Amino acid sequence: MDNPAHYWLRLAPVSPLGACMHRHTMAGLAAIAVTGGSLLSATPAQAADPAVLYVRQLSTACSDTGPGTLEQPFCSIAPAAAMVSAGQTVDVGNGIYREHITITRSGTPDQPIVFRSPSPTSRANLVGSTAGFTIDGQHDIQIQRFLATGATDLPALDLRNASGIIVEGGSFGVADGSSAPAVRLAGVSQSAVTRSHIAGQELTAGVTLDAATTGVSLTALTINGATSYSVADHSVGIRVDGIGNAIRNNVIGGFTGAAITVEAGASSTLVVNNHITGGAGHGIRNHGGVGTAITNNTVRNRCRDGIRVDGASSGVSVQNNLLIMNGPFGQTGCEPSVELGVEIGVHDGAVKDTVVDYNNADHYSSPSPRIYAWNGVQMSLSAFRAASGRAAHDLETYDPRAAYDSANSAAPGYPATDRLGTARVDDPAVPNTGAGPVTYADRGALETIRSPLARTSVTLDLAAATVKVDATTSDPGFAPIESYRFDFGDGTSITQTSPVASHHYAKPGEYAVSTKVTGTDGRSGTRTDQISVLRWTGTVGLLALDNLNYVAPPPVGTQLRSYQAGLTAAGQFDLADAGSGQVAILSRATGTYVAAGYAGAAVTMTTVRVTDPQRFTLLRNADGSISLKSVAGGRYVSATSADSYHLVADKTTIGTTEKFYRVTVTGADRSLKARTNNQYVTADSAGVKPLTANRTSRGLAERFDLVDLGNGQVALLARANNRFVTADNAGAKPLIANHTSVGSWERFTLVRNADLTVSLRAGANNRYVTADRSGRPLIADCPSPGIKQRFILS
Repeated sequence: MDNPAHYWLRLAPVSPLGACMHRHTMAGLAAIAVTGGSLLSATPAQAADPAVLYVRQLSTACSDTGPGTLEQPFCSIAPAAAMVSAGQTVDVGNGIYREHITITRSGTPDQPIVFRSPSPTSRANLVGSTAGFTIDGQHDIQIQRFLATGATDLPALDLRNASGIIVEGGSFGVADGSSAPAVRLAGVSQSAVTRSHIAGQELTAGVTLDAATTGVSLTALTINGATSYSVADHSVGIRVDGIGNAIRNNVIGGFTGAAITVEAGASSTLVVNNHITGGAGHGIRNHGGVGTAITNNTVRNRCRDGIRVDGASSGVSVQNNLLIMNGPFGQTGCEPSVELGVEIGVHDGAVKDTVVDYNNADHYSSPSPRIYAWNGVQMSLSAFRAASGRAAHDLETYDPRAAYDSANSAAPGYPATDRLGTARVDDPAVPNTGAGPVTYADRGALETIRSPLARTSVTLDLAAATVKVDATTSDPGFAPIESYRFDFGDGTSITQTSPVASHHYAKPGEYAVSTKVTGTDGRSGTRTDQISVLRWTGTVGLLALDNLNYVAPPPVGTQLRSYQAGLTAAGQFDLADAGSGQVAILSRATGTYVAAGYAGAAVTMTTVRVTDPQRFTLLRNADGSISLKSVAGGRYVSATSADSYHLVADKTTIGTTEKFYRVTVTGADRSLKARTNNQYVTADSAGVKPLTANRTSRGLAERFDLVDLGNGQVALLARANNRFVTADNAGAKPLIANHTSVGSWERFTLVRNADLTVSLRAGANNRYVTADRSGRPLIADCPSPGIKQRFILS
């Protein structure tokens, strides 16, 4: 630390603008640089005030020869600028001002000159080819909340040979094709530009600080330039050539040369807490600067290097930075001939003493053979360590948690707060692996303070019109979760310590269910789920005609499949009225709606909200089966052996594989006991023999599913062999379970008798099924139901 270039870095955490600043200016800059706060909270005066000169372009009483009072304000800004004196404020009303303002007067440290626009949402706008501000040779001036756009030959903000200048809350840009930077500082000292927006598609530079500029802070700026290399070649977001300047807490995107470049001649520069996004050039480049601290920045998606130190650079520190996917990994605007960028590269004379440590890098694949570069050679992290002796604590990872509590707080320029002004906080769930006096600081531009994260599993029961919200998997933040608040969207909300809640809806509708989880430290997280509580019309099983198995969710995955031999709870679906003659289908096993999002889409269970992918048109076919047509994809749902009977909405016409039989829950797994002998009907010998009423107990052979064919008709599916019962030979032969589909011989009308028994009238011959006391096979031979034609359905 004997190098004089390091001396300013020691002072920087106390005051990056130097200890010799005027008292008033120091206080203002400290408020900006340290707390990130605004100087603009005061409401503009509305009464007559001799300390204020008013400019009101839209006032009918305005006059450029007037006194500049609230009663008779100036019409333009220039007359006020010409007469303002130390301690006075020029209050400029909103409007379009086609003028360039040259400020020729100075304030004092205790009585600065202030130019202000009314509010962040109502600002004075300087427009035109000469729009902007020039300060040349003056001091102790503040410019607040102005817009300046469209200048062609001069910067929108041009500060020269000035000191004690504070510019806050503005927006500055030059016309396309202009070679001027949007903001230029030349020979400026002890000043700040903060909380402002700087942009332009063809900017050659956002902000430039020349070699004579020192003690300047660029803070909380948003700077955007061209993202494509073909628009503004070698453009830069911020260029630093001077001594002792601080570039911190900014967000910069675009630019083809670099987002931030520190050039030869610059020294003791802080580049701290900046967030740099995609662009064709480097993220941060130290191109000969001496004693630069590149600390706690986040750089991502640059076409070239994330951080590059080269040329005659010396005494540079690169620590606590996050670098993510720099190099042309799919981002647009990269020059076709550009060499694949690396995350960190150190070249030329910079190899002698550049410090690289405590950085995290993610470079498309891990480990990457080209993630770092040393003296012109791209290499892996391990090779970089071996070649350079640096990066002992660098990590190659995409996991953001690796940045927690792992920074070096002794690094030059280390910031006690992050880009948003958040103080460092110890995450109790993460080991402290950092170095320096604060071992729990995070790497990158943001300190992660984990609030609880609400995670919910939401399921519906349409038959009961209820929703169940399960927030068990919510992530706690720094402290345990102590309460859960559920707002069900119908005016009902509850707060409890349990993570699971259910609610009944009085009427169908679309509801937003909000879940808020709160930790013992008061931090909270909220999640909202949109749900559709539709009118329930029945609960059924869907029996695929192609294989006579029931549709159900698979053991693994979400794509429905016809694979279950019987109707279990997993195969039950709530049917609901989705409007316009359409239905929605909700799996009772998962509590979510069935969906088919496009032509050929898999039929899955996805959401608790109904949109077009969850809507189907239900068609009743002539054989009593049904088919489902996806509203979103316009195709019929199919279950084929070619796809292991997974359901896919891919057919334009209805065939065997697009047909399903509907079985109500009450119609599944039923038995028939003959009233004449009190014996159960059986499909004996796995259905090989005719149906006979001769069993005293129920087994598989005595179980049948009543398939709903519509119009009061049913088919009997024998569980013994998964075949339909038929009145063979048009009813001339006994009933036997041996058909794989339903025709006229397999249709029966279920007649409910007054004594709570049922009778079966065969569609084959319109005669009733008889169970003789002697135990002969069942046959449809009686024109009217008597005791032999009655069965107890159980």
